[in-house]
Amino acid sequence: MTEPDRRSPLADAMRYAQVGTMLVAPIVFLGGLGYVLDRKFGSKPWLLLLGMMLGMAAGFANFFRLVLQPPENGRGSRR
Repeated sequence: MTEPDRRSPLADAMRYAQVGTMLVAPIVFLGGLGYVLDRKFGSKPWLLLLGMMLGMAAGFANFFRLVLQPPENGRGSRR
């Protein structure tokens, strides 16, 4: 017989609720950092755009790491 899935549905819901934050937070943070640096160095809008592009790359990397993570096998071991 197969062992039933021991993770609760709430744990799965919380895991996937992170996705929106994981995509938006790096964009906002690095975009804000680029904005501040643009004001300091007078290079508008280049550092803002660079920060937002780096934030998008970081957000998608986090997203794919979460979504493509192999499922746990129920024994407590995790990759």
